Amino acid sequence: MSRFHNSAGHWGRASAGLTGPSRRSVLRAAGFGALTLGAGSLLAACGGADEPGGAAQTAASGALTKPTPFTIASSPGDNYFLDTVCKEKKLFDKYNLKVPDFVFPQSGVQAMQLFAGGTITGMQQDTVLTMVSYVNGQEGKRPVIVGMRVPETTYSIVVNKGSWPDATASFEERMQALKGKKVGVSAVGAGSDQQLMLALEAAGMQYDDVTHLGVGQFVSGIPQMTAGRLDAYVAVDYGSAHLMAKSAGGSVYLPFWDESSPDILHKQQVQPIIVREDYLKDNRHVIDAWKAAAWEGKEWILANRDEAAAMLNETAYGGRGAEEAKAYIEHYATTVVPRIQPDWKVQKAGIDVMIDVGQKLGRLKEGQITYDQIVADFARA
Repeated sequence: MSRFHNSAGHWGRASAGLTGPSRRSVLRAAGFGALTLGAGSLLAACGGADEPGGAAQTAASGALTKPTPFTIASSPGDNYFLDTVCKEKKLFDKYNLKVPDFVFPQSGVQAMQLFAGGTITGMQQDTVLTMVSYVNGQEGKRPVIVGMRVPETTYSIVVNKGSWPDATASFEERMQALKGKKVGVSAVGAGSDQQLMLALEAAGMQYDDVTHLGVGQFVSGIPQMTAGRLDAYVAVDYGSAHLMAKSAGGSVYLPFWDESSPDILHKQQVQPIIVREDYLKDNRHVIDAWKAAAWEGKEWILANRDEAAAMLNETAYGGRGAEEAKAYIEHYATTVVPRIQPDWKVQKAGIDVMIDVGQKLGRLKEGQITYDQIVADFARA
C-alpha cells in the first residue's frame, strides 16, 4: 500500500505486487533468498489457529460472546507487523474473532475492490487512497476510518554509496544533491513517485530535476543499486529502506519521518484501519474487539522487544535482517507508539495534512471530503 496510483498502500508498491507469498519468505531475494512476485494464491498462509507459535489464550474482557468471522487484508512487512503479532500470539482468538488466513492483495487498489465487494471485513490502508475511495464509492460500501495505527509517514529516500551531504545539511541541500541523478521508484506515477514529487516541490525543485525510473519493489531495486544503475531509491517503509541501504552499501539519506523534513512530508499519517459504512452500522462491538486485540498486540511488542524483533526478522525480513528488525522495534516503541492515541483515535490535524496531500497530488478536490465524513464519530480524538 502506489498509494495513489495503482499500488496505493504498502501492499503493491505498484505493479510488482505480492499475491500470496508465505510470510516467512517475503525478503528472500537480492541477497535475502527467493521472493515470489505476482504469482500464487490470493490467500496467503499467515499462521492458522493450529500453527505453533502462541499459547492458547483465555477470553479477554471485551471479547465477543460468540465466535465471529473477521477477514483481514494485510501485507508482510513492518507496517503490518501488528497483524502478524495478533495472529501469532492468538490475540484474535482471545477476543473471539475468527480470522482466517490473511488476504494479501496485489495492490492497495485491488484491496479496495475486494473491500468494496465484501471479501475483506477490515484492514489497514493508505489514508489518501481511503479518502479517494470514499469520494468515488457507493454509499454503504465506502470506507470509514475507525482508528489510526501508524500516525507517521514511512517513506524515505535511500542513496547509493558515494559522496552525499551529511545529516547536518538542510533538507533543501540534500534534495538539491539529487539533481540530475537517477532515482528509482516502484513505478512512475505510483505512490513512491508521487512522494518524490512532493519532496522535490518542497525543496523548490521541478519534477524533471531528477530522472524517475520505475524499477518495482525494493527487492528489484537492490540489484539496480548495487550495479550502479540507480543513484537513489524511494523506499516505502522503515524495513525496506534500511535493508536496501545495507545491501547497496549506501544510507537512509532522507527519512521523511524525521522532523527535519517539511511538514507536508513528515506530518503525514499514513496507516489508518478501515471498515465499510454498512458494516460499521451494526458491528461496533466487533470493531471494538478488533481494536482491543491490536492494542494488546502493541503492548506485547513493547514488553517483549527482543522476541518481537526476532518475529519480525523471521516473518518479514526472511531471517536476514536481525539488526534492522531490532532497529524498527526500537523506532516503533520510541517514535510511533508515543504518537498513538488511546483506543487508536484519529487526530484531525493528521487527516487535514492527508487531505492537503491528496489535493496537491490532484487526487482530491478542495472541499470533497472532511475529517467528520471519513472518520467514525467514536474514533475521533
